[in-house]
Amino acid sequence: MIEIDMTQCRKCKKCELICPVAGININKQTISNDCIECHHCGAICPHDAINAQHLIGETSQNNIQPYDFELLMQQRRSHRIFSKRRVAPELLQHFIESMRFSPTASNLQSLQFTVVSNTSVMDEINTLTITTLTKAFKGINSFTQPLIRLFAGGATLKKMMTAKDKFMNKAAINKKMITYNAPAMIVIHSETTPVGMPVHDAAIWTGMATLYAELLDLCTCINGYIVNAARRNKKIKHSLQIPAHHTIHSAILIGYPQMKFENRVERNMPTINHIVQ
Repeated sequence: MIEIDMTQCRKCKKCELICPVAGININKQTISNDCIECHHCGAICPHDAINAQHLIGETSQNNIQPYDFELLMQQRRSHRIFSKRRVAPELLQHFIESMRFSPTASNLQSLQFTVVSNTSVMDEINTLTITTLTKAFKGINSFTQPLIRLFAGGATLKKMMTAKDKFMNKAAINKKMITYNAPAMIVIHSETTPVGMPVHDAAIWTGMATLYAELLDLCTCINGYIVNAARRNKKIKHSLQIPAHHTIHSAILIGYPQMKFENRVERNMPTINHIVQ
């Protein structure tokens, strides 16, 4: 609950200007019920007049140069060959706790995290995911293809067939094509809800986490297959001890790299449209 200490307040009204829901009225000394508790007001107040108990220090000069961040993004790659070295639970705990400052879409802070480092559970998730998605892909057959082409179009059918072939071929070659013998996995989930934007929060968290992992000499691989399979098979959430009323939004394999990527590789330039005066 946001509280303003009017004995400290100097009525500069920076908090009113910064509030994303226009929920603060200093003159009336009121805070709207629309408050999302983002604490922008406390962060901008120069007199520590708003929820001082939540302040953890002043902002400091950012010494990270743009090139440093660009280099970090360029060197980050998905890893599928992990070292057998174990990732300490304490490090994973610290990793997730430190990531609580990741940006969010609506500040609900509803994400929960399940950390898996049990080999048997990892193997079970690997098998369940392959089995579940194999069954789903087999549903794209000579009987359903005409219907898919009719309702979704030929281009969509072609993409689905390409995805099917890639998955089935890889599953036949690599029995660990889901978890890749990773020593640990972080699963991001939240209560299933029609409001808020937890799926966006999870996507933001996942992207930020893959970069932060690089700074800890860890490597990651975002695994969409597990998320896809979990929507189709309740056994996956059960194996992960995730409540049935939760939705899995993202899964990240995490560990130490067995090999180092030596080179940075170019990517396609994005299409950019400018709307100017």
